[in-house]
Amino acid sequence: MTDASEDLFDPIIWDNYCYQILKIGNEIIKNSPENELDRVEGYRYLARLVNYSLSKFLDPPSPIRPIIDYNSPRIGGDNPDFVYGQTLISGLYDYRIHGNKNDAFNISFGSYYGGLGSDKGLQCSGNIQLKELSIGADGEFELIVSKNNNQGDWLPIIHETNSILIRQTLLNREVDIPADISIELIKTSTVDHIKQPLTSSQFLNTLNLSGMFVEGVVKQFLHWTHNFKSKPNEINPTDPDLLKFANGDPDTFYHNGYFELNSDEVLLVELAPPNCEYWNIQVTNYWLESLDYMDFCTHFNHSNARADVDGKYRFIISPKDPGLYNWINTVEHSRGCISIRWNIADNNPDVKTELLSFENAVSKIIKLRH
Repeated sequence: MTDASEDLFDPIIWDNYCYQILKIGNEIIKNSPENELDRVEGYRYLARLVNYSLSKFLDPPSPIRPIIDYNSPRIGGDNPDFVYGQTLISGLYDYRIHGNKNDAFNISFGSYYGGLGSDKGLQCSGNIQLKELSIGADGEFELIVSKNNNQGDWLPIIHETNSILIRQTLLNREVDIPADISIELIKTSTVDHIKQPLTSSQFLNTLNLSGMFVEGVVKQFLHWTHNFKSKPNEINPTDPDLLKFANGDPDTFYHNGYFELNSDEVLLVELAPPNCEYWNIQVTNYWLESLDYMDFCTHFNHSNARADVDGKYRFIISPKDPGLYNWINTVEHSRGCISIRWNIADNNPDVKTELLSFENAVSKIIKLRH
């Protein structure tokens, strides 16, 4: 029997959500380069964000039964070397994370509050790296997630913390076995979470959260793209004002750039990496989504890039294969963004770029390598 005192669901709630998504789609068109590939990828980007946000906010897992979700969207220049995992938690409770590192080169555990696309952005409340943990001979590890420091390995949180982001670094995604990681609540008498049936107000909140996330992410990273493209075919240290709303790995220096190539042009990138634990370089599409890195060579890291005889690394960014090592394939994209990361580095060196014709670039690289 229906409770007559309860307000009926108003379909205008759904109509308003659809209208918000329509407006964001118009924003995609307004900011899209006028070619088929960039435009259709823009709409796919929007569809991916809608799909991700609805699944995230409509049926979120309970913070007393946390699970690690590896269904991460491609946003903000996501790293092809990373396996991203996220779990929703509550700053009210304590948790235990345990697992086996397997072939992971590194694992970063970060606790966060706020969120991408929100007014405050995504902010870090604690971070710890795999190398800081006590790892058993068989690769086993364990850490406690809590507001108060505990004996042993510890990931700090605060009252507002709402998620944990796990970044596993795999240097060879095709063969490396990701870490096995689990998280569980440390039961205390303070646990009090009773799930109630869905209400109109809860569903409205879900749609509001989804709409805010999609709109906020699209606008935030379009701002990044516009910033990078203001200096085309350059790679520079990332503006701290951009990073403060997308709080990435606090142990990493970031560089970003924008390539824009004619059919017979390539961008030659020269870098001398600092002393660091890990570095990589990648290209993305216009919307800052990683390209198809499983089927095409769209990035390199310190383990598979080859240095030239002078110790420097030179990369050829081009949709056309030069037949030389360190070719970064743009997968038929004539424009897009570039990301470079130095992790746990002793300095943050400049990166050189040069726009050349395809023929001149190949000739120059061959001379440098012989």
